[in-house]
Formats: sequence, C-alpha cells, structure tokens
Amino acid sequence: MPDFLGKNDLKSREMLLHRTVYNAYALAELDQVDGPTIETLQIKDFQKDEKLLIGRVDRTKNPVFVDSAYIKPFASSFGGSNKSALNFVVDAFQDMQSKFEANLLDGNLDPNSVVLTELKVKKAYVEPMKRYDKYLKARQEEFKSYVISERRIEEIRDFDSFVKVFMDFVYLTGKNQPFTKSMFILERGNSVLSSGLAVEIHEGDYGDDRQKIDLFYRDPNFEYLKNLAYAHGFVIDKHIPWRLVADMNSPQMTPYIRNSLSFPSAAASVVLFMAFNNTYLDDFVSLANMMVDFYNTIVSYRSQTVVREPTGVTEYSSGRMVFSSCRRTETIRRMETSFSEVIGKYSNGFWLDIYARIRNSETGIQYSEVILANIIKNATDLVNSLDRSNSLRYIRNKFDNLEHFEGSLFHDITRLEMSEDPTATGKSVDEVVRRSVQVANFVVY
Repeated sequence: MPDFLGKNDLKSREMLLHRTVYNAYALAELDQVDGPTIETLQIKDFQKDEKLLIGRVDRTKNPVFVDSAYIKPFASSFGGSNKSALNFVVDAFQDMQSKFEANLLDGNLDPNSVVLTELKVKKAYVEPMKRYDKYLKARQEEFKSYVISERRIEEIRDFDSFVKVFMDFVYLTGKNQPFTKSMFILERGNSVLSSGLAVEIHEGDYGDDRQKIDLFYRDPNFEYLKNLAYAHGFVIDKHIPWRLVADMNSPQMTPYIRNSLSFPSAAASVVLFMAFNNTYLDDFVSLANMMVDFYNTIVSYRSQTVVREPTGVTEYSSGRMVFSSCRRTETIRRMETSFSEVIGKYSNGFWLDIYARIRNSETGIQYSEVILANIIKNATDLVNSLDRSNSLRYIRNKFDNLEHFEGSLFHDITRLEMSEDPTATGKSVDEVVRRSVQVANFVVY
C-alpha cells in the first residue's frame, strides 16, 4: 500500500514524487479498482486537458462566465442558505441530499463515518467578476507603487502621457498577472467553483493528500457517495474528493437542465450558450474602464507635481549652453477623467492597439512586432468595415488558444517528446508550444 504524503509545503522534487503516487494510486483505494488508475466513471481528473477549464470556456474554447440570472441559492432547510450555484445544479444536489438523508435514517450508511454522515454545502459558486474587480483594485495599487518607485510620476501629465507608463507596466507584469477578463477567467486562482457547476461538502486542505485518502477514499460511506452523486448527474473531483461537479452531458442531469432552463435540448453546448457569457465582448469596455481607474489612482495620489529644472543661457563668447544655479519651476496639474470622456476622445483603433498588445503580453504567446502590427491592422480594418464584435472575435482567435496552457494535452505531449533531449528545459518546452500556437492561430479575413 503506497504512502500518500503529498503536501504543498514540500520541496519541489518531493512534491512531484508524492503527487505522482497520488495521481496513480488514489483510486486504487476504491472497491473493484486494482492498480494504477487515472479516472473512473464517477471520479474524474480536473487538472488535465479538457476538464481543466470546465465551465470557464465554451465548446469553441472561448473564455466565458456564468450569467447571474441563472444562479440560485440553496434552500436554508438543507443548510448553507448563503451558498448558491446554477439553478439545475441546486435542484439536483438537493434531491441528492434528500436521498442521502433517507438512506442514513434507514441504516444503510455507516454512522461512524468521520465526514460523511451528512451532506451540507460548505462551498459553492464564487462570483468571478467580483473577484476580478477586487483583483484590479490591488493591481491599481501595484501600479501606483511602480510609478512611485521608478520615479515616473513626472511623466504622467494627462491621460495621453499616462498610456506609455501604463503599457510599460503591462509589459513588465502582464505575463504573471493578467489584465483582461478573458485571461483572468483562465487563471488557476479561478476554479470550477466560479462556473456555478460545483459544490463542496467539506472544508479541507486541497494540498493534503493524506487527508483526502483517510477522510474520503477510505471512508466506509464514500463508495455510496460516489454512486449517489453519479446517479444525480455529478462526478467527483479526483484531487478534491469532497467537490462534486455537475456533468452537463450526463443523462441523469438532463431533466434538471431541461426543467431549469425551460429548453427542450439539454446539451452542454446549450447550457453554455444560454447561461454563460463570452468575456471577449466585455473586454473592450472593461479595458477603457480599467485604464481610467488606473489613471485616476495616480491623480488621486498626487493631483499636481512641481518640477524644477535648471535654466540655461548661451555664453556670448563661445556660443555654448551654460546652466545657471537658477531653476525654472513648472507645476503639472493632473485632472481626473471618465469613461465617457476617453471613449469619445480616442478611436476604436487606439483601443484595439492597446488591447492586442495586452493580450500578447498576458497570454505569453509573444508575437513579433511585425506580426502584432498586422493583427492590429486587421482588427482595425474589421471594426471600420464591419463592427466591434467581429474585430474582437478576430483578436480572440489570435490569442485565446488554450493549447499553450500548462496542463493541456498538447503541452504535455510536447514535454514528453522533448524529455529525450538532454538539453531541453521547461523554458524550451514553452517556446516550442508558443511557436506552434502562433502557427495554429493563423486566420484569414
């Protein structure tokens, strides 16, 4: 029997070894499972491939977020009335709770279980846009610190001069700290909880493998739980066994979806179309709002700055410029701006240029300046000849390719193939993936 000793505070090599053991043998703790197993019918690995971003991308791999109109609270009689999820998820889970409680009363479950003698919602939907707003507030403060520490405040006289300083900040930090909604949704800080599709029935340590095995996989009621969950359209997260995720393609979930969405078809594509919104359509307006807020943060910090410069005079005998001890002073007065003011002042081409450059930085695809300039030109032509949505869709197609994400199947295959090269590094794997994605993103309009 393997030891499951993986924890987040281990050194990187130890953690890798222990995580590998967990990944291979955790499911071997189940009845009727012998030897290393990655997934079962009822338990899935949500750290890999197409399940990595479930509920955060649509069927064409575009980032999406759930429409709050379809979010529903759990009834207080089942505990956790302040928790919520997608309406069909709530309905399915509450039917599951009723069945669990009935079987518990009938003596069909082990009453000595440590954690599985009741089903209560401990965690559920986490609204991603509220997290995004809070995240941007923190980024504003980071930008202010950057401006102060790098002594660039004198460069910011108005919104025009602010743009260059802001973009320098983007190039410096964007790869690890995104700016747009589209990229924020895909960050690891967001999980399937942000989709409204998941419910957690225990508050445990995500990084403690021993706890997962002892409290769940070896629990006398876990076999019952996974079968009950599956019978109601849920699968269990292999790496967080107290997390139940709605399977939108499950026949058992179909009646709940049809009833809640009042639509004859209950396919996952229909759910994603009706109950989710594309982020890229919001990115244009969000970008302008974000930049206004960043600029106004600097104005609020220091609305005016006195600049002192030495004055120069021409020496009569030699014609040379000589600086005297006298200094000329200039007062920079910064005025706050607004969304309506900047939208009215700057063209669509201006915003598309900034947007494409931010996406190029934060996705890590890193198109060359020549290619990027061509992307911007094509996007500008589209907005002028068609409309903004077509232009944004074009930019989306150039950057929202998930194959460069760590954990994707393409990334894993590339890493495996390059492992035979003794000179290969993690950085070189990323480079090969990035170049391949650039080629794959070739779009003709």
